[in-house]
Amino acid sequence: MKRFALLLLALAAPVRAQDVGDALRAGDLICEFRDGFRASLLAELDHRPPPADLMLMYDSVSADSAHVVSTARPGRRPVLVRTVADAVHLIEPEGPSVRVTTLTACRDWKWKNGVETCVRFAARHAWHFDDAAYLGPDIVRARVPSGAAVGACEPWDSN
Repeated sequence: MKRFALLLLALAAPVRAQDVGDALRAGDLICEFRDGFRASLLAELDHRPPPADLMLMYDSVSADSAHVVSTARPGRRPVLVRTVADAVHLIEPEGPSVRVTTLTACRDWKWKNGVETCVRFAARHAWHFDDAAYLGPDIVRARVPSGAAVGACEPWDSN
């Protein structure tokens, strides 16, 4: 009974900050997102996830900056990185607005070189028509629209 209680406590524990912090050590991230509003009836009937609507490649990810290449727009653009509480925010300025990718939790773990490492992060991507993300990324996270694109990001290892 005591073990069962400990297991429940572990499952109910909030996401650890180091879970998403692994993304900063990855160097590069590949992200895929599906439109939050669109759902494919055929995909649901076939029990396959719908195809990705947006792919993002974040390279040179550090504690404060990165670069992004998107399937939606040509070119490589600078990104600000902000880590707060249990999330990592990748903020791409676009005129008076921002596009924000937020990594919120680790979905999958693998052992690499004797260390358990996150290999897939839950993520959301939204376009915000203001620049409040510069004031506080958690403000933006709280305001993420229900129709935000949902997906995942994975560390990219070129080895």
